[in-house]
Amino acid sequence: MIEVQKGTEPDGLKELREDSIVSGLSPKEAFKMLRNPLKAQVVECLKHDQGQLCVYCMSRIPRDDKDVGIPGTTIEHFIPLDPADGRDVGQGLDYQNLFAVCHGNTRKHDKGVRRMSSKDTLTCDKHRLNTEFKKINPCRKDTLQSIFYTLDGKIGASDPDVEFDLVNTLNLNCTSAPLIAERKAALDVLLEDIGNVEEGDLHSYCMDILEGFHNEQDPKTPYAGILIWYLQAMVNALHAETA
Repeated sequence: MIEVQKGTEPDGLKELREDSIVSGLSPKEAFKMLRNPLKAQVVECLKHDQGQLCVYCMSRIPRDDKDVGIPGTTIEHFIPLDPADGRDVGQGLDYQNLFAVCHGNTRKHDKGVRRMSSKDTLTCDKHRLNTEFKKINPCRKDTLQSIFYTLDGKIGASDPDVEFDLVNTLNLNCTSAPLIAERKAALDVLLEDIGNVEEGDLHSYCMDILEGFHNEQDPKTPYAGILIWYLQAMVNALHAETA
C-alpha cells in the first residue's frame, strides 16, 4: 500500500453532496443518490488518483480474473456509511472519504448463481465490511511507513495496529486469493533485473528505479508497494556498506 493523493472531485458530486445536506439525508441515503453517469465519473476519478490500482491490495483494477456479473471496481468508504457509533460526518458523498477497490476475491458458481463467499476467502473492503481501521489511512503517509513485505510476497508491519489493519481487517495475506503469489511475481521480475546489473552500478540503478516508482502517476505499476520496499532496503544496505 502506498500513499494516495486525492485529486479534484467532479463538480456533480459536490452539488449532490450539498443537496443531500440541505435535504438532511443520512450517509447511506446520500450515497444511494449517486447514480450513473455521475457515479461512473466518480469511479474514474478515484481510479486516476490511485493510478488504476486497488487502494488496498494494489492490484490493477478491474482485475482480469473477476467472474462475469461481478463489478470489477467499486467505491469504498474509508469511514463506513453506517459506523457502529452512528456518527454522520457527511461521509456518504465526501470525495476525500471515497476510494476505488477491486472485487475482493468475490466469486460465483460456474452456473452463474452467486454464492455466499466465506469471509476468510475475501480481501480488501469485501473482508473489511463495516470494521473501522485502527490506524491505517491511504491518504496519510505516516500511517504507512511501518509496512514491510517478505520475499515470498506477504505483507506486514512493525506497528501492531497497522499489522492488524492489513492482515486481520483487509485480509491481504489471504491464502485463497492470488495476492501473495502476485506480489512475489512482481518482486521476482525486479530481482531478475537487479541480478543483471553490474555491482558498481547497483546503487544508481536502484535509486533510478525507486525514483521512477515514486513519481508514477496514472497508471501505476501493480504491487508497487513491495517493489518500493525492496528497492529502499537495497539502497539503505548499500549506503551502510559505504558509510
